[in-house]
Amino acid sequence: MSCYSDVSRGLATLGSMTDERGPRRLTLRACNHLAARTTATSNDLNIDIREALSDAERALAAGDRAAAARAYVDAGDHAVRYQLWRSAARSFRSALELDLVARDVVAKLVSLRHLRAVADWLDYQDALDAHPDWPHVSCLRAQVMIDDHGAYVDCGLRVLRFAMTSEDHVEARPEPRFSEIPLAMALVVLRRAMWPNARDQAIEPMRLRVTYSGRPSVWLDELGDWEPA
Repeated sequence: MSCYSDVSRGLATLGSMTDERGPRRLTLRACNHLAARTTATSNDLNIDIREALSDAERALAAGDRAAAARAYVDAGDHAVRYQLWRSAARSFRSALELDLVARDVVAKLVSLRHLRAVADWLDYQDALDAHPDWPHVSCLRAQVMIDDHGAYVDCGLRVLRFAMTSEDHVEARPEPRFSEIPLAMALVVLRRAMWPNARDQAIEPMRLRVTYSGRPSVWLDELGDWEPA
């Protein structure tokens, strides 16, 4: 299922896209967040995973991101034990959204050798090793903003620039400060920015084709999974 969001046409704005007052927030309607949802039953997940995910949600509601990250990692570890590789990856990615430079979490994703994207996680790990000075940034509240130069993703810091070149295609590039952001990090950030209300158990997830820094395109879905386009 594709996702329609053409920023350049102004279909996703709440008012003017830019003016002399500077950057304005965009509210994306690209992904039809209010559409009827088709979800898998929670019984499809092992009870240990469900309990850990519930702990994470409670910690987030209480504002304790460190506890939430630990709980997401616990959920991922339970999923690994039951050989639920995709569930493990999604749980670890949730922890990573709370700290994009969490090396221990990236190491867990690298260890999931059953995943098609393992090479991307290895690149992520190498990038963190090469840039120990990268700040601790969470993309949990990533927002799409716009200024005179176009749209960008703000995570407290400007991380990515992007443009919608068609109804289901995003071209993204890093901000100069983060010029060596790896593909996997960019996709984690974009997923949270484009689907702030992602349906985490969607059976038919919406998706976008993403071209990052001129690399071969990938399909990114609202669950956070990706594959070559």
